[in-house]
Amino acid sequence: MNAPTPFPDDTLAPPDNPAEAAGGMVARLHARLHEMLLTHEIPLGTPLSERQLSLRLGVSRTPLREALRRLEGEGLIQRHNGVLEVRRITLEEFLELLKIRRLLEVEAAGAAAGHISDATLDDLRARLAALLHADTPDNHARVLLDIELHRAVCEACGNRSMAELIEQLRRKSMLFATPPAPRHFPQVVAEHLALLDALATGEPEPARATMAQHLDNVLDNILSRLLRR
Repeated sequence: MNAPTPFPDDTLAPPDNPAEAAGGMVARLHARLHEMLLTHEIPLGTPLSERQLSLRLGVSRTPLREALRRLEGEGLIQRHNGVLEVRRITLEEFLELLKIRRLLEVEAAGAAAGHISDATLDDLRARLAALLHADTPDNHARVLLDIELHRAVCEACGNRSMAELIEQLRRKSMLFATPPAPRHFPQVVAEHLALLDALATGEPEPARATMAQHLDNVLDNILSRLLRR
């Protein structure tokens, strides 16, 4: 794992009410660890040491242990030969998840068209454009933006149950492989920009078509990457 770095005080700072401190700390730890897993800040298959994580995040082991239990219950981490580690799904599982994601996320995009605020669209567009024109592509930032963009679609689709299911599917699909910097980085960023443009039109069909093409390209990139091995 990476060298220990203190967790930001403003994220894990306990609430003023002591009665809420324990549960609040666990919730904040769970959220932070969850994000670290989704962005592969903690790589797949990595053994999880409570001691190292407590030092890295600047917290005690008691709330950390509870947060890890929650992640284990969600299937994001698992015990292998008695050692807790980040779970890795098989190619078959990934393909199954992507097939379901395509069905749901295409519909979510159509429903979200015209319902994402201009401020959110402009912010995502500006950050993607900055990535596109950076001298050195930042793949970690790209992954974060990918997560944010898809979450924005889910939040605006008007169907909470579908949004929650998509989030669960995306979480599991991220456990297939650590995303490398795409061979055609500008093309991937351009796809996200095109999706934002389609969502901004307020027309469901362009949004659906653009999301479908984007997810088809995700599948093509994964398969071509596997064939090159």
